[in-house]
Order: sequence, then structure tokens, then C-alpha cells
Amino acid sequence: MADLLARAGFGPTVAALISFPQRSPHGDVLIAELGGRELGAVCCAAFGATGWVGALGVLPEARRHGVGETLAEAACGRLGERGARTVLLFATDMGRPLYERMGFEPEGAATAWRGTAGTAGTALELRPVRESDRPALKAIDRRATGERRDPVLDALRPPTGMLAERAGVPVGWAVSSPWGLGVAICADDPQAGVALMAAAAGGPGAATVVVPAANPAAADALQRWAFQGVNAGERMRLGPPVAWRPERQFGLFNLFWG
Repeated sequence: MADLLARAGFGPTVAALISFPQRSPHGDVLIAELGGRELGAVCCAAFGATGWVGALGVLPEARRHGVGETLAEAACGRLGERGARTVLLFATDMGRPLYERMGFEPEGAATAWRGTAGTAGTALELRPVRESDRPALKAIDRRATGERRDPVLDALRPPTGMLAERAGVPVGWAVSSPWGLGVAICADDPQAGVALMAAAAGGPGAATVVVPAANPAAADALQRWAFQGVNAGERMRLGPPVAWRPERQFGLFNLFWG
């Protein structure tokens, strides 16, 4: 799978990226074959009423023959079988026309930024995440995403990252996963989100943070810290809208964090 997707244009970290849908009972990895030859693959993961599609890749010599659309339709169908009424994904410029033909609607861009964070003055308390914080992580995540991403959060054992508290009440978190480089950050307010960004991407080396364009507090902080935009994608939706709050998302991870 990793070799196939690497030849389809994904980077060297794709093997880790697809390990969640491979191993989770809530995920699937689908492969397109013709005459015994593998032409492409796609991953998907279901979170109850919502599901995500990602890591869709087709070998260069097999493109423009409907393989990508076949894979996307198969992933959407599988998520529907799992109960998802809404399918979400992040589309590149190359993939967006395909998804638009399928009826996906754009919901806003997200940009990957790279750099080293500065400081963020705050009276918040930041401390390491504990196992006992898991209910708080899920509650904050639901408020930010409008989804129940428990399958992902439950797979993090132990959870690794920082929790932000105000007067003893959890108001945000920054948590890493074993599936790739980066950190996911959800927060109830801009002060907590920026403080967690500063803690998670403060160095010593450069870090990558992906944030929705509709989160001005995150974008302002990254520009102030001289982060550079490296690439972007469009969040797209097929099905009923999800009550997500992009201004509460300060770090989208990979497919299964987004």
C-alpha cells in the first residue's frame, strides 16, 4: 500500500498515515485493480454520522480513465454502509474537479504553515495531557468539529500532548499522534488556541501547523511568528452540513484529524 501510494505521488510518510484506517475497525483501505494490477488506492474512516476520505492516489499511467472517481465513489459507499450521512475530505487543486462532479461542496480552505513559534503571553495553565483527561479531550473536540471522533482519540494510548486550563477548567488541547508529523489543536477560544500553538510549535526545529483559513487568530499568530505557507487544500462536503467551528481548530493533523 505504501509503495503504491508513494508511486501515486504521496510522500514517504504515507505508510504511517494509512496505518489508522488499516488497523481500526472503523476504517478501510480500498484498492483498485484491473487484470490483477493495482492501479490506485483510497482510505476512509467512519465517525458515526460523519466519515472522512483521504490518501486517494492513482498511478500516473492509470490517470484520466475513471480510476480516481471509482475509488472515491467506493469510499463514499463504504462510509455510507458504516452509517455516515456526511462525507468530508480535503481536496487538492487536482482532485477538486472530481469531487465537484460527485456533488461535493466547498467549505473553506486550510493552509499548511511551517516555522518556529514565538511566545504567547497568557494566564492559562498548560500541563501534560493525562489519561483521565480523555473525556475533556472528546468534549472539546466535539465542540470544535461537530463530530464524534472517538475512534481516533481512543486509539491514542496514552494521549501525548498539552492541555490548557482556565481556573481549573479544560479549554483546549494540543495532541500528537503516531501516524505522521504534526499536532492537532482544538480550543474553545483564541487565547487558548494560540497559547497551545506556541507550546506545540515552539522549536527548537521548524514545525508544520495546518489551520483553516476561517481561523483569523491562528493565521495572525503564524504570520507574526514569520511562518511560511507551504501548501493548501479545500475542505469539501457531501451530505448534510456539520456544525464545525473552524475558529476553534488551530492545528489540523492528517486525514483522520481533519
